[in-house]
Amino acid sequence: MNMNDLRKFVGKTVKDPYGKDLGKLVGITSNIKGEISDVSLELYNGDFASFPSKQLSLNGMTLILLYDWAIEAEELTRELDLLRRRDQALNELTVSGDVNEAMYEQLKEQFRQARDDLLKRSDGAIQKLAERAQMLDEKVKVIQSLMANNKMHYTSGEIAEDGYNLANESIQNGLRHFLSEKKNIDEQINGLIALRDSAEDVGIQTKKTETKSPQVPEEPAGLTKTIGLTKTGGPIVVVRMQP
Repeated sequence: MNMNDLRKFVGKTVKDPYGKDLGKLVGITSNIKGEISDVSLELYNGDFASFPSKQLSLNGMTLILLYDWAIEAEELTRELDLLRRRDQALNELTVSGDVNEAMYEQLKEQFRQARDDLLKRSDGAIQKLAERAQMLDEKVKVIQSLMANNKMHYTSGEIAEDGYNLANESIQNGLRHFLSEKKNIDEQINGLIALRDSAEDVGIQTKKTETKSPQVPEEPAGLTKTIGLTKTGGPIVVVRMQP
């Protein structure tokens, strides 16, 4: 994004990917070329915070702030998939003779190092996603308890219907928000685990099999063998005796 993309959103509401209002865009940091590096938001709790521009996305006329864990998971997914496909392509090119042994070994070592780094990063990302998912589970439990408590007070006549309906609408919106985010996180965790498993063999050199000449079995002692024909047409039979 550049200044032309964002200047019309200054002072406007910024949402998260699940539709929740986060705050207002109040500041933009850019270079002389108009390329944006950071944006500042006034959050609805009164705090001010800055975020890198890569976390911003446009959905029509709505400015979306992506979560950092989501961006990290998507980047790792792309990198793991690309590395796996390159390693597979290298194997195929080597078999076809388009890549020599020296280049094969060099690239395999590069792929192995890249794999180790990506696997380590993916472990950290999965851990962060799992912690976020656990936190969302706790929030869902709190909301469900609040819903049950409000319904009890409404049914007993302690809360008026108008107030109950307004409160219930807010609670339902929050519940949908948390459940949507939890579902997205679960999908990203499963996707990363699957790609991580498929990348385990990246960088491993395939073992070469030696071509051996077929062995002619030795004939056991004590057996007869036909080696030709006599002048009269009969077979010449040699009998090898066991010494």
